[in-house]
Amino acid sequence: MHDRWTDRRVVRVSAVLSAICLAYFLALDRWAFSSAHFSPIFRLLLVADDARTAWLSLGVCLLAALWNRPAPSLRLADFFGKHPCSVALASTAVLALGAVLVYHDVALSMDEYAAVFQAKIFATGHRVAQLPGDLVDWLVVSGFNGSFLVASRESGRAIEHYWPGFAALLTPFQFLSVPWLCNAMLAGLSVMLIYRITLEITGDRRSAGWALLFTVASGGFVANAISYYSMQAHLTANLLFAALLLKPTGYRVLAAGLVGSLALILHNPVPHALFAIPWILALALEREQRRFLLPLILGYLPGVALGLGWLMLRGEIGSGLHGMAAMQGVAAGVFAWPDAVLINMRAAALAKMWVWTLPSLFLFAILGRCRHGDNRHVRLLTQSAVLTFVGYLFVRFDQGHGWGYRYFQSAWGAVPILAACAMGGAPDRASSPDSRLASFAGAAAVLNLLVVMPFQMHQINGFIGQHLAQLPPPQRPGNNVYFIHPRGGFYVADMVQFDPLLRDLDLKLVSHGAQLDAELIRQNWPAAVKVAGTRAADQWYLGPQDQRVPIAGREAERHFAISAPNPPSAADR
Repeated sequence: MHDRWTDRRVVRVSAVLSAICLAYFLALDRWAFSSAHFSPIFRLLLVADDARTAWLSLGVCLLAALWNRPAPSLRLADFFGKHPCSVALASTAVLALGAVLVYHDVALSMDEYAAVFQAKIFATGHRVAQLPGDLVDWLVVSGFNGSFLVASRESGRAIEHYWPGFAALLTPFQFLSVPWLCNAMLAGLSVMLIYRITLEITGDRRSAGWALLFTVASGGFVANAISYYSMQAHLTANLLFAALLLKPTGYRVLAAGLVGSLALILHNPVPHALFAIPWILALALEREQRRFLLPLILGYLPGVALGLGWLMLRGEIGSGLHGMAAMQGVAAGVFAWPDAVLINMRAAALAKMWVWTLPSLFLFAILGRCRHGDNRHVRLLTQSAVLTFVGYLFVRFDQGHGWGYRYFQSAWGAVPILAACAMGGAPDRASSPDSRLASFAGAAAVLNLLVVMPFQMHQINGFIGQHLAQLPPPQRPGNNVYFIHPRGGFYVADMVQFDPLLRDLDLKLVSHGAQLDAELIRQNWPAAVKVAGTRAADQWYLGPQDQRVPIAGREAERHFAISAPNPPSAADR
């Protein structure tokens, strides 16, 4: 296998696979490749942005194939291999900047906002937000209550629907008013972990340098690291879990269990469970390793206990379901047997995976698995990656929002590690059988970093900018109230976001019709003036002075100092 997959053959197969990826986009909505069942946002990002990127990816692949000078690529890999800390620190700084400038420092989707909301609650020292019950339907879109947030109309208590691990990680950054730094720092830690794992497996700094180059040159890694998605936390936790189990001792295995304990409750247990199953089975099946099962289980216990406690709290606030009953209810709406629609969604996911990494990275990973198949850790990383992708064949959603295929992101760290295993030992001589591969890989990484990734960042920045532009700009000085029409714009319902203590300058509420909206304004801000009305929202200006009081009474009471009209009927909602 080693001899069959060297030199020009890998380059040719890479070009063919890039062409097949582009052909998928050209065939979309023709023949069997229909996007009719995709969610609108998934379809838009796929056919508008990713399809354009596929052309660039093919161009990068063809240009890289023309480059046949291995020395610059090898020097670059050596530089990365010799300076991993500098690469990690620089990556953190650039990603933090990207979170602010490219991602606008916003929680774009409700998946992102749920964790931000909970982190703001934790940052005040509380588990639960306390809202007036009669305001719940104004603050939370009815369809989102029970799917992203859980808020009781009777008690006014509110929490995020997802499990709270990522919100807990985000809390200190939220407390310091730098939430945009959280995922950037986790990404920097991921860079170091990818380096250490690759070095441990191959014993070769150059290979570890290749792994770093492949990582920082992949758009999907960067995009998730500048967002508020929990997937970066999943990726980092799974890499740390694997790193601790490379050389198991009692303490390292216990630490791996504690890391897994957090990973289980980051937002739901599936991403870590799929990644960890091969590693846990390997411990159980190898006689010399079985003694480590007990410390691993002990490490997992805190996360399991916290997860079950969160389910009980969520059930108490929301539907009344408790413990396993709540988990079974959620599972019934998430998992399904694969059918033609689901297979088509995952075909689209494969195309997104290809264009959101540097061209042919997955092919390099397969080659690395073939070359180092006798290495136990290479096999386990491969199994974790494959099981993660296969596991999500049974999830009935297409992911909706997200850059690349974020359902796979929790296991994505295995890919640059395996790809780097394919590059190990590539000598400097241009006549070497592996020199062609080094030339191609280096050129593809550099071109992707300089051409494709800026294009993808431009797409992200433009998309978020257009999304935010659906609301009229706020009037200053002073404060504004927006009544969002959930069905009036493109995913404009995701903009109904509020601080649990009402500390934001502007308040975004769910519209209940012009009459009820105006009545709420008259009850609370009699001098307010309606200054704009669009398909997405109506805007009321409260004047140059702040006419709303964020918190009534003592801070410990933590409730809003505004009142709502009589609760709207079902017909009004």
